[in-house]
Amino acid sequence: MRYAHLHTWVRIAEKESIQMEVISLHVGIISRRAGRSAVQMAAYCSRNKFYSDYTGKSYNYTDRNDLVYHEVMLPDSAPNVFHNSEVLWNSVEKVEKSRNARLARTLIIALPKELDHNTQIKMVHQYVQKFFVQHGMCADISLHDKGDNNPHVHILLTTRSLNHDGEWMCKQRRNYLLDKDGNKLRDPITKKYRLGKSIKTNDWDAPERIEEWRKGWSEMCQSYFRQYGISKDITHKSYARQGVNREPTIHLGAKVKALEDRGLSTDRSKKNRAIIDRNHKRDRLMFRQHIERDYDHELELSR
Repeated sequence: MRYAHLHTWVRIAEKESIQMEVISLHVGIISRRAGRSAVQMAAYCSRNKFYSDYTGKSYNYTDRNDLVYHEVMLPDSAPNVFHNSEVLWNSVEKVEKSRNARLARTLIIALPKELDHNTQIKMVHQYVQKFFVQHGMCADISLHDKGDNNPHVHILLTTRSLNHDGEWMCKQRRNYLLDKDGNKLRDPITKKYRLGKSIKTNDWDAPERIEEWRKGWSEMCQSYFRQYGISKDITHKSYARQGVNREPTIHLGAKVKALEDRGLSTDRSKKNRAIIDRNHKRDRLMFRQHIERDYDHELELSR
């Protein structure tokens, strides 16, 4: 009967091994309301020194030595000068007049450690072209690797569309109310044309886009794993959506990891250790429950 326990452990281990690893892909916004600068973020990601015409400040991150690759990828309608990251983001900051303007969208994606840098670059290039550039976005990509087992890519994306002449378009266009004959309606008092709800010039803010981007990245990783013979399953779905009784850990970030490397404890790392401990206890409880259930079942059969 003791062999039944061993068989149970094997079955549980096999079940655990096929649970899919969840990708790490974080989407954020660079907003002027929060006091942020697109030029500064671009300088940070590319480990460069840029000057912002809007803020009148220089941002210098050339002392960092973890940049693996940097490139600005452009749609066909963009002017070639936008291949210069400093020019691109100064143009973005110039066209945005509002103090609350959303200047850029940012993605931070963990790269598969199983692949070398050249393959990671190829994969990122393919992903960015398919999901962003061919939809009209300018994409500024920077791959970082400090050698601490945490290679990742920063992707800065423009939020405005470009017209065929390479000029920035309005984020929204006016939508006039029409009569049954398709003519603009006028207000009977002011005589001005009546406006309906404004129409966005692109759908990049739609909630389903993030789901699409996350799924696309997980499928890209899975495709490369198969191509290089790597036995690993990965998904964009959370543990809850997979039906896995496991609490996800939180993203530490470069600053927290740097503090941890220096032997300094942080609140985020403490939370992570607590999550890992809870998952470990949950796993042990699950193992014990499976063993007891199997043992009881064998007792019933032996009677």
